[in-house]
Amino acid sequence: MAEVIYARPNMMTKARNTQGEREERIEDIYSTIESLGDQHQDYVGTEESSNTLGTLRSQQPDPVSPPRWPIRAVVVLLVLLSVALLAGLVGLAVQHKTKTVSMDRDVEQLLQRLENVTEQHKTVSMEVEQLLQRLKNVTEQRDSLLRKQECPGGWDKFGCKCYRVTRQWGSWNNSRESCVSQRADLVVMDSKQEMDFINSMYRGNVWLGATYEASEGLWRWVDGTVLSVDNPSWRRGKPDGGKKKNCLRRVKEQTNYKWTDESCKANNYGLCEYKLMK
Repeated sequence: MAEVIYARPNMMTKARNTQGEREERIEDIYSTIESLGDQHQDYVGTEESSNTLGTLRSQQPDPVSPPRWPIRAVVVLLVLLSVALLAGLVGLAVQHKTKTVSMDRDVEQLLQRLENVTEQHKTVSMEVEQLLQRLKNVTEQRDSLLRKQECPGGWDKFGCKCYRVTRQWGSWNNSRESCVSQRADLVVMDSKQEMDFINSMYRGNVWLGATYEASEGLWRWVDGTVLSVDNPSWRRGKPDGGKKKNCLRRVKEQTNYKWTDESCKANNYGLCEYKLMK
């Protein structure tokens, strides 16, 4: 009996231990369930918060990206500007082409006129050449005829002229009158060759056919041509310039003959000339 009695407490102890373990397990289970519930609530709360934030964000406009209607307006404006620019470029191209065509037409007309003028110039040049050739031929024929002509007795021939010295000693006017009486006139120097011929043929001082026109301030030959005061034939490089020295005379200076102005009343022989086939 004693063993039985002592055995019962052991059973009670085991039952208590078993019951305590169950209670601990039950508490563990409740704790686990509560922790799971808390996690579920946290999860649900987090999801709801995320949904709420997403809804709020979707309701608020994005500050970075602009609304769609200004972008469309800008695109339309750019398209209109592009069309206007294209139209302007087309207009400029058409205007440039028109001006180019007009300028090309003007250039063609100018070239045609230039060609016509060139052809006319060639024609005129040919006519001028022909006229010059005819003039040359006529001059050669005239010179040939003149060479065949002879000067009268007492006259000396040089080129197309005949020369002689007056027989009378007198003033410039008297000497010219003597020449005119023989269908001649006082000599006019046309070239250096003529002057060299006269200087070699005739000696002494003689009147030449030039006078000083005080009203004009010029020396002139009797045929109306002007005698230059810069002619190297002047004795002192130019006329003396005396008020009464208005007639031209050839004088001998050492071995050469020079020109000088002299009083028209002085006495000298005159040198006459006349042209063949006047």
